[in-house]
Amino acid sequence: MHNRDLGNWGEQQAVNFLIKNGYEIICRNFYSFQGEIDIIAKFKKTIIFCEVKTRRNISYGMPIEAVNYYKKKHLYFTAEYYLYKNNLYNIPVRFDIIEVLLINHKIKINHVKDVL
Repeated sequence: MHNRDLGNWGEQQAVNFLIKNGYEIICRNFYSFQGEIDIIAKFKKTIIFCEVKTRRNISYGMPIEAVNYYKKKHLYFTAEYYLYKNNLYNIPVRFDIIEVLLINHKIKINHVKDVL
């Protein structure tokens, strides 16, 4: 599986995980001039902006470590644009990272909430 295929597969695993846990998927791969948000979901009355990181091993660190200051900044401004574009004001929002690990044909998902 190539990196792009692995990333797409990981995003689908994250979507399945979120749905199974009561989240409503609003949008996938939202793009703006600032960047991209992998998954936008809703849980109760909160909009959740999710960054998904998928890895086959952890030799270069945990997936969450790939979400640095600059990536978080791009996530924030892309989310701000999404809210503006969709006239969503005065609603709670949250930024999450979903780690998807595929090691020895076993899937492990770690949902880290409220990272910003």
